[in-house]
Amino acid sequence: MTLEVRGLSAWRGRARILHDLSFSVAAGEAVALLGRNGAGKTSTLGALMGLIPETRGDARFNGVPILGLPSHRIARLGVGYVPEDRRIFTDLTVNENLAVGRRPPRPGVPVWTIERLVTLFPSLAGLRDRRGGQMSGGEQQMLTIARTLMGNPSLVLLDDPSEGLAPRVVDHMIQALRSMKTEGVGLLLSDQSLTVARHVCDRAIVIEKGRLVHDGSVAALDADPALHGAFLAL
Repeated sequence: MTLEVRGLSAWRGRARILHDLSFSVAAGEAVALLGRNGAGKTSTLGALMGLIPETRGDARFNGVPILGLPSHRIARLGVGYVPEDRRIFTDLTVNENLAVGRRPPRPGVPVWTIERLVTLFPSLAGLRDRRGGQMSGGEQQMLTIARTLMGNPSLVLLDDPSEGLAPRVVDHMIQALRSMKTEGVGLLLSDQSLTVARHVCDRAIVIEKGRLVHDGSVAALDADPALHGAFLAL
């Protein structure tokens, strides 16, 4: 599995929101997409998932061009998406939410079942009959990621998955993301800070005002206070 992005630009109306972004994500690699609020992280993920129609450049998933494709076709290729606002079905139970996301197995890609997912996310194990609307924010976030995995993706895009969650819940999420990497799933993870990236990601991409300003190891970014202060400090 490889995601190759070259010269990605995007517009909302007349406003250009992304400027010639180029990066890649390999199988089993976790890449952090970092930047302040409004830097263009969500727009980058949206452009790759077909949610922003006006794009230019080239983005290929396993060699297949995906820019301009509708979201459902990109998902069928094996790209999963975890939006910031979760979008679970609040009237359905955990089991029912997971069943909605079920897709056929893909060659060479881990097959996720409900039983495997409640092991990956232990907090869901005792909630399988609970409706989504009766769950905490952290439980809903775990459910959103688990439902995405039911599609058996080889790449998952996550938009600020730790936003607003308690530290204990973030710790559980970090363990789950690391397990997904071990299974060979590629991750492109948007975040405003290095909190999750330090424990999960191999590389860090930093964007500012829709432009790429850094692409390197997480350790190198963490060790550069000037770069951290210029583009990540609030």
